[in-house]
Amino acid sequence: MIDVTPAEPGDEIERLRALVGPSEVAYEALRADRDAAQQITRRAMAETGELRGRLTEMSVQLSRARQDQEILLRRADMAPWRRVLDRGRRRWSTSVVPYVSRVADRFRSS
Repeated sequence: MIDVTPAEPGDEIERLRALVGPSEVAYEALRADRDAAQQITRRAMAETGELRGRLTEMSVQLSRARQDQEILLRRADMAPWRRVLDRGRRRWSTSVVPYVSRVADRFRSS
């Protein structure tokens, strides 16, 4: 008959670990690495969101600058009295009309 009992109890544990996989310590290290990787990923995603917000803000600012440039170039070709009329028309359409509309809506709703 063959003796199946191991010579040392530690040898059997090592043999089983070699068959099954790494030790509990290695699993803990793997979990710690995973947690660290998740934290790094979260930080990177937050930074990506912040950069997207900045990009959107810069895009809006660029659009406004282009509009202002277009208005200034258009006004450069105008006579002085036409510039005054154009400014008045823009002020009326961008400031006065929306304000009057809001006030009228308040009176209608009350």
